[in-house]
Amino acid sequence: MEILVSRYAALLATAAALLAVPAHAKEGDTFRPFVSYARYYDDNLFRLAKDEQTFVVQDGVPVVIDHDSASDQYGVLSAGLNVDWKPGRQHITASATRNWVRFSRYTTLDYDGSDYQGRWNWRLGDRFSGLLGATESVTQSNFTDMTLHGLEAVNNKITRDHRFANAEWQFHPRWHVGAGASKIESSNTRLTVRDHDADIVSATLGYTTLKRSKLRAEFRQADGAFPNRSPLDNRGRAYTQTEYNLLGDWITSGKLVARGQVGYVQRENETHSDRDFSGAAGRVSADYSLSAKTMLTGAVYREIRNAETEDANYALTTGAMLGAAWMPTAKLTLRINTSFENRKLEGDVDPLLHLPQRKDDTASGMVSLSYAPVPMASIDLGLQAGRRDSNKDVYDYTFRSVFLSVRGDF
Repeated sequence: MEILVSRYAALLATAAALLAVPAHAKEGDTFRPFVSYARYYDDNLFRLAKDEQTFVVQDGVPVVIDHDSASDQYGVLSAGLNVDWKPGRQHITASATRNWVRFSRYTTLDYDGSDYQGRWNWRLGDRFSGLLGATESVTQSNFTDMTLHGLEAVNNKITRDHRFANAEWQFHPRWHVGAGASKIESSNTRLTVRDHDADIVSATLGYTTLKRSKLRAEFRQADGAFPNRSPLDNRGRAYTQTEYNLLGDWITSGKLVARGQVGYVQRENETHSDRDFSGAAGRVSADYSLSAKTMLTGAVYREIRNAETEDANYALTTGAMLGAAWMPTAKLTLRINTSFENRKLEGDVDPLLHLPQRKDDTASGMVSLSYAPVPMASIDLGLQAGRRDSNKDVYDYTFRSVFLSVRGDF
């Protein structure tokens, strides 16, 4: 522990020096630097089944890992700033964060990450508005679907870039139309076969009720590609996904706010039409205030997602989440969250054997306690546990983890 603290001391001093530079902002502007440190323990970092193994290469030597040796501790030091600026009727938000992640046992997994975001909610006159922005993040891919028996667990970093723009015209006090476009790019340092690009366009027609609830009809189309897959890869290199959605934001009372999206999805593989998908998809979520000190949140969903695995084209995921937050005092907050997800990996990639497609049931829960002794500082302590049951035993796992974090805003 002392070694890890000393390793972060220089980084923390540098961050503190940078954040100590005076910030000059006009009235109404927000310029908030922050620094945080979190310490984690995970008893099954690589999400291994009891009889499975993987290995990492440390100092040029392969180190075999089984379920009993898959635990590790790691620290995350973060520093950055948040900006919230409202010049006139415009609204500009931005954030920049740098992360330094260091492991105690498997140091070959150490990495530096980042998260940059910028958004401009623009308005022109009383009828035209929109959003223009970009984000970029660098993180380490998780090990949930990375390891199989005897294969290496690599330190793979993912860079995700997202650029987006949309505009709306309110041609009537209750009605508006809109259009948008975005581009998503995901690149991997080690698992380059998972690189993914997508160009997305959308169009909407919306209606606002007297009580300010909103309804929208949406057409959305994504042209996606996995550029580093071989032309002979049975999963295919490109696809088109078309969605017809009905979206709504309902304010039914002063205590309940609900959001929903239901629609019909068509996913067409460029070269393997037998791996296409069509069907219903959607998500409904709600926030309910039991009292001034208690909030409940929940969601249910059925969605199509890309599958970052070697045995499917896409994943059909169905799940539910439930959370609660209670503030017994102004300085103390207790949070409880639980989730369940069923994932069916579909789009058969075995043209000869047609083996059963993989199906996973994943459940997890978390309890955390947050203490804010002063408005600019907070301390969080949390426990998390989860398990996955699959029809292919190699993908089963259970895990437990604990974390402690401190944060200061300036």
